[in-house]
Amino acid sequence: MSMTVTELPHKEQALFRSALKLYEASQYKKGLKVSEQILKKFPDHGETLSVKGMFLAHLERKEEGYELMERGLKINPQSSISWHVYGLVCRSDKKYVQAIKCYEEALKADSENMHILREVASLYVQMRQYSKAVECREKLTAMNPFFPSFWLGLATAHHMNGRYDLAIKVISAHELGNNQPPLDKYMISELSLYKNWLIELNGDYQQALEHLKEIRPQIVDITGWKEKKARLLLKADRKEAAATAFQDLLERNSENDDYITGYMECNGLDMKCDEDQDAVLEVIGTLQQQFPSSNRLRFLPLMYSTGDNFAVAAESLAKYALRKGIPSLFSSVRVLYADKTKGAALGTLIESCATQIRDTKRFSDSTDDEPAAVLLWCNYYLAQHYDYYGDHERALTLIEEAIRSSPKTIEPYMIKARILKHAGDFRGARDTMDYARQQDVGDRYLTTKFIKYMLRVDEVDEAEKTYLLFVNEDAPHKIQEIVNMQATWYMNERGHAYRRMGDIGRALKHYHQAISVFDTYQDDQYDFHQYSVRKVTLRSYIDILEWEATVYENPAYQTAARAAAECYLELADRKASCNTFVPIEIEKDDKPLTRNGSAQQGQQNLAAGVGETKVYDVEKDPNGTKFVESDNLAEALKLAEHLESVAASNPDTHVLAFEVHLRMQKYFLVLKAINALKAIDATHPALPSMVVRLSQALDTDESFAAALKVPLRAQLAKSFGAVDITTGTAESIDSVLAAAKSMLAMGNGDQAAALLVQTPEAKYAEGRTLLKLLEAKRLLAKSGADESTQAAFGATAKTVFPLATCF
Repeated sequence: MSMTVTELPHKEQALFRSALKLYEASQYKKGLKVSEQILKKFPDHGETLSVKGMFLAHLERKEEGYELMERGLKINPQSSISWHVYGLVCRSDKKYVQAIKCYEEALKADSENMHILREVASLYVQMRQYSKAVECREKLTAMNPFFPSFWLGLATAHHMNGRYDLAIKVISAHELGNNQPPLDKYMISELSLYKNWLIELNGDYQQALEHLKEIRPQIVDITGWKEKKARLLLKADRKEAAATAFQDLLERNSENDDYITGYMECNGLDMKCDEDQDAVLEVIGTLQQQFPSSNRLRFLPLMYSTGDNFAVAAESLAKYALRKGIPSLFSSVRVLYADKTKGAALGTLIESCATQIRDTKRFSDSTDDEPAAVLLWCNYYLAQHYDYYGDHERALTLIEEAIRSSPKTIEPYMIKARILKHAGDFRGARDTMDYARQQDVGDRYLTTKFIKYMLRVDEVDEAEKTYLLFVNEDAPHKIQEIVNMQATWYMNERGHAYRRMGDIGRALKHYHQAISVFDTYQDDQYDFHQYSVRKVTLRSYIDILEWEATVYENPAYQTAARAAAECYLELADRKASCNTFVPIEIEKDDKPLTRNGSAQQGQQNLAAGVGETKVYDVEKDPNGTKFVESDNLAEALKLAEHLESVAASNPDTHVLAFEVHLRMQKYFLVLKAINALKAIDATHPALPSMVVRLSQALDTDESFAAALKVPLRAQLAKSFGAVDITTGTAESIDSVLAAAKSMLAMGNGDQAAALLVQTPEAKYAEGRTLLKLLEAKRLLAKSGADESTQAAFGATAKTVFPLATCF
């Protein structure tokens, strides 16, 4: 028969309570000793076994810890303490679903345990189980109606569950209650604005306006209150009053797009509607007169005007920016280049300005000479203009002229580096960016760009040493500090560099570092479920929850996840062909792991008791061996499935899913990926080759049931008919690359090479970019093409990108 805590002798009960206090104080080693002291007398005491397991789990002995906790639960399966302990460890290990099950079991034995209820309520929100969160927080509020956090937690749970009316009732009841401790003025302000937001979400705009007027004396966030007033007046169709409110906001910030859009709506205008464009331009003109210093109002006419009106607005903006010496002029107007007419007009305009300055030192409508720097900024703009259109030689000529006119100005060197990069001279781009950085070594942006350019020429060690400039001199472990900075651009670029170098293990390590950043974002929201409610930052808290729902849509995450999955597929293919990848060992003296010097010196210092003694995560697997030796297809599947759930609108997601499922012989899922891609883009260049590869797999896989092949073939025939793998390859370079990849996967290297050598030809001029030609070069080498064929490809590619050094 199992023994509970209350059945322990008095001395052991005291020891047990002290063990729990030691856990709360994070003194795990001492707690372990105390729990072992109890177990010497009562070795089968289930709750103490569970507590000991909890301490072991926190001392990096997780397997042993879980074993002990499970043993404790077998001895006393009705113990709320044992289940609670198990739940705490699962929560700590980010096993939220399992943690919820543990807490629910604990509540069966102790349904009014406030600590468990609070923790499981946070977990319900973490896992977006809002209806359960409501039930849990209703119980907490009933247990302690005088605790503000319980009321506010219940209100936010109702909010996220879509019951704004109930959330309003809860807030109103909380305001009427005798709450201790009293809220300070900032909390009262936030709570009042949050309640007003709930009324707005509930659709009662008039009541929201009345409430907004009522709470005005309590508000600290005056701008937030005024924004709310303007928006509510507009929603209540009180457009004249709303226009006055937006006018007031524009006087505070005339660069805010939301204020400008709101003001337009008050005038019955839709900025996206072509029919309203003339009226929109008239209103913008009026606003420009009121706010002549607004850069945004100066730019907006270019978005909505055409012809002569566009030319006038563009000339006004360009001359203002050129005189002011604004380097970001091209970046600001680049969005207009989507309209070829506007892009060409802007280029012609700046060319005209440059000619006027060269010939007369002044603009045609001016009587005074312009500063010499105006010509510098004309050339600076035009270099970017021609670079955009792929005329790299003309762009370089112009930027060199800009550099000669002002050798100490840094910005032209940065543009020169970018032009060289686009032209294919990565080494020249790296050297130019280094020169720019040397002009101002304290500029973090310049250093960041230089690191990127170094990684693109595979100088990974040098890039790391440069990145260490960002790390505090007092950091005990500088490489770990780099990881802790969560610079996903650095992790991804470093991963790409190692992948190009053939070091798949380290590439995977860096891709997973980037992926873990977003996992950390997701996990870190847990701390805010109680903190934000306690601090009454409810509007920001709801924004966090909504943002977290989109965190994995970030391009940096998707890039890392796809690249990692592709690496796993490459490893799986190599294993299948008996060409297993062997992790490349790191040179011990190459990496400065501690502030005390190199890795070897660091170990000597540690032995002498100097410096940091902790073993950091970044040191545990420097070669990425664990990723290489994992179940590669299973890991690729995890990434593909997650991308399917968070990035289903991205065609690349379904191409990746196809590759994974095909290798795992899950043909119905392969067909699902093909259909998903077709639904997004029926003309996607990868579709024909995907269909052909699935058909071939069904023909050759004798282990797959014949009866199941029939519906698959029928569906393929119905959706695609007869498909040739070379469909579209005569016109589209994207189709060539997709077909070549499939031919290589099917073992047809010669056919792939025959297609790839044509990619630099003029017939592919429309879609032919440097990156696509580099991909063709990589695939050509993979096809087993001889050196003469590869040399011929490189020579042809050089005619397209004559400045390139990468062919």
